Amino acid sequence: MRVLRDLTPSDKKTAVALGYFDGIHLGHKAVIGKAVDAKKSGLVPAAFTFSSTPKSKDKNSQLLTYNEKLSIFENLGIEILYILDFEKLKDYSPEDFVKKIISEVFNAGEVFCGFNYRFGKTGAGSTDELNKLCEKENIKVGICNPVELDGDLVCSTEIRNALKNGDIKKANRFLGYDFGLKSEVLKGNNIGSKIDTPTINQKFENGIILPKFGVYASIVTIENERYTGVTNIGVKPTVGSRNLPNCETWMPEYKGDNLYGKTVDVRLKEFIRPERKFNSLDELKAEIINNGKTAIKLLSK
Repeated sequence: MRVLRDLTPSDKKTAVALGYFDGIHLGHKAVIGKAVDAKKSGLVPAAFTFSSTPKSKDKNSQLLTYNEKLSIFENLGIEILYILDFEKLKDYSPEDFVKKIISEVFNAGEVFCGFNYRFGKTGAGSTDELNKLCEKENIKVGICNPVELDGDLVCSTEIRNALKNGDIKKANRFLGYDFGLKSEVLKGNNIGSKIDTPTINQKFENGIILPKFGVYASIVTIENERYTGVTNIGVKPTVGSRNLPNCETWMPEYKGDNLYGKTVDVRLKEFIRPERKFNSLDELKAEIINNGKTAIKLLSK
């Protein structure tokens, strides 16, 4: 996949998926899939998104890291990805955006977007206007219908609300993949090792939304090996933490070496309980072991 971060014109005719694509959830994938399918018509599948968060959006609400987003775009079949600075494009009128960006830079033969797509200065352009302006440039427009699950619209707001409420199963269904993190294992306070439940400590990247504080059943991938995990997200009220908020995971069945400095993938699967403070380390240990049994049972279904 070719990644372009400037207004370098494409020398190939493209089919472009338009959107912010902050989560690349099932609704986003429907749009991207249309662009990829246009390859059958001889167009190069492309996508356009922003490198910076629009000021209208909460900066701590991202569902994906930058690297995860690139990986998903490529796996879905996108061959050219334009990642442009929102601040440099925000004052383009709808007319200028279509002519100077979609037509002249993207060299688009077709564009695809969601039913509620807005573009141009202050989001003035609607899908109806996109149709009219693209027709002048001989560009076809495909508007994707809403995607619904469980009677709810699949959208980033619905996914964020599910995460904040601890409904990780709903968030994962709407995303089409499991929410979590892939990051370096940091040194903690070694309390887990002292009570025979050694854990790995990680932090979510800045800007990524934090799910409801509490304990989750998780799947941990270490060098292509998968383990059941018990993941606590929060402030560890019983023992405290130097890195707050923290993501701490115990793997009941892992017997390997310590993982400091290694990159480990943790995916949240099911909410077990809210975070709470215990009166002693013995009480904490008993609860961790009990949570481990619960996680193994939940994930063996």
